[in-house]
Amino acid sequence: MPLFAHPPTIRTFDSDCRAAGIAKVDARGRVIDIHALRTTFATHLAVAGVHPRITQAAMRHSRMELTNTYYTDPALLDVAGAVNALPDFAAPALPAAEAAPHST
Repeated sequence: MPLFAHPPTIRTFDSDCRAAGIAKVDARGRVIDIHALRTTFATHLAVAGVHPRITQAAMRHSRMELTNTYYTDPALLDVAGAVNALPDFAAPALPAAEAAPHST
């Protein structure tokens, strides 16, 4: 059973990709299709810092899992940048007099 009620839409999309010189499968093995456009949309929203719940609503997904697991490309997310943006949680160094154990 076809996914879409109007298969010509898919044929038109595929034809347009061919005319534009866009390969059906990219170097990472990802297929270019309608869902790839949705993945691009969700991933760009994530990179822009849009709250995941807003992205879920924009994608009209019933479950956050669809948005985060299937429609956001983790290879394009700046994980290192996010970790580096965290505040410094290290305790400030104590002066030597305070750091020495007290004798009683």
